[in-house]
Amino acid sequence: MPYEKSAEIYDLLYTGIGLKNYPAEVAGLEALIQSTSPHAKSLLDVACGTGAHLAELRHRYRVEGADLSPAMLAVARRRLDGVPLHQADMRTLDLGRTFDVVLCLFSSIAYMTEAGGMRRAVGRIAAHVSPGGLMVLDGWVRPNAWRSDRRADPEVAQDENTTVVRLAFSRRTGDITDLEMHHLVQTGEGVDYFLETHRLALVPTAEYVEAVEAAGLKATVIPDYLPNRDRVVGVRA
Repeated sequence: MPYEKSAEIYDLLYTGIGLKNYPAEVAGLEALIQSTSPHAKSLLDVACGTGAHLAELRHRYRVEGADLSPAMLAVARRRLDGVPLHQADMRTLDLGRTFDVVLCLFSSIAYMTEAGGMRRAVGRIAAHVSPGGLMVLDGWVRPNAWRSDRRADPEVAQDENTTVVRLAFSRRTGDITDLEMHHLVQTGEGVDYFLETHRLALVPTAEYVEAVEAAGLKATVIPDYLPNRDRVVGVRA
């Protein structure tokens, strides 16, 4: 399962290489929520990962999280004492209640690679949006923006205890991208190596919009929340 090994160094790596800035991301989300649903009080983060977004958002909302990865949830539970966190597959998610805001961030929806999987997941995520509430769905790279198979430059991040080096190579077959992530992790106990492979589906933004609207929400697009990736916002009347 993706992130089984990298969960413990995920935040160090992604903040260290500058790809994640949680306070800035949450500030942007907060501005979006306040402009769309200013009276929101409850929030669910689907594919919450290590819980870093929830750690910022819990000061304003009653928050919960859901993720498929036990390793990611273990990190999140250490960070989010008292916050309900659920191990769940977004394609079958059913918490039995709704929320004013439901998030699915950082292209997590793209892990739904089988036929119909994305639409099932969007339907289940949308089912948790309260009347007047909103859903924020972050897509993966737009298919027509994907560059050819390529290697990435080495990525290095470190703190006082750990150094992480990652080398990646990406391939595309049809509308599926395979990302090979090779990690070296140095601590005071030595150096560990592991490989993780991530498979993500390339989906046109219009298909995300169609799925959100088929689930009963009115959709708008915020282009390029990250380069070549679009954000779809769904609002329930």
